Amino acid sequence: HLLLGILNDILDVSKIEAGKMDIEVAPFRLQEVIENVLLITSMNAASKCLELIVDLPSDLPYYAMGDSLRLGQILINLVNNAIKFTQQGEVCLTINTQKSDDNHLWLTFSITDTGIGLTKEQQGRLFQAFSQADGSTSRKFGGTGLGLTICKSIVESHGGKIGVESAPGEGSTFWFTIEAEEAAPEEKTDRFVIS
Repeated sequence: HLLLGILNDILDVSKIEAGKMDIEVAPFRLQEVIENVLLITSMNAASKCLELIVDLPSDLPYYAMGDSLRLGQILINLVNNAIKFTQQGEVCLTINTQKSDDNHLWLTFSITDTGIGLTKEQQGRLFQAFSQADGSTSRKFGGTGLGLTICKSIVESHGGKIGVESAPGEGSTFWFTIEAEEAAPEEKTDRFVIS
């Protein structure tokens, strides 16, 4: 599984660099993407006795236009990273929406943890290919250092931005914003917890 994950990361980076990363634009249910992310990441959180919280806004659109697969890929990567670097406490995924008059939508996703945190110098290296927060990170926590590079490329291909706010010992908040188009509103759940 580890080797397959590394090969997939390298293939994704190769596609991005060649300009061949396929971005699909199709209607998808936002809450379904979130539920899939939780399904995949909740076991990791439970194995460390971490609380995994999702906070959805009351005006979250039921359907949006975009690439649900790539959105899920980013969220799974960021949530799993947060779990990996958090020994106790919680990981919280928050979504904020900002709508314009012409059905256009900016979605901001924030993943906040109570983990080890990062120095300014470490933050500066995070989104570079094959780079980790420090030399011992890959030995202690595993990973290729490609995940955040892939996330950055996908976010930017959606016309968005990605960043981090952190301090050593105070946890981290990774955030990204993407542009989408609202498709159809309906009932939704405000907040749920998996622990």
